Amino acid sequence: MTETSHTYLVTCPSCKTENRVPAAREGQAGKCGNCRGTLPPLYLQPVQLTDRSFDSFISNYKGPVLAEFWAPW
Repeated sequence: MTETSHTYLVTCPSCKTENRVPAAREGQAGKCGNCRGTLPPLYLQPVQLTDRSFDSFISNYKGPVLAEFWAPW
């Protein structure tokens, strides 16, 4: 079984129902099967953000976010 054939559980922020999301739908918002509310996109790989894209990504993403900051020096 390849990684893209896996499914993951994404909890609906509105009704708390767990929804199965296929790995092939990475980065796409979905709809809850129970309340039809919007599910946050599933990300399986880190998303590289810049100083220009960080604020927009964080303000539009309704799920938990783990951020790692680093500098080349």
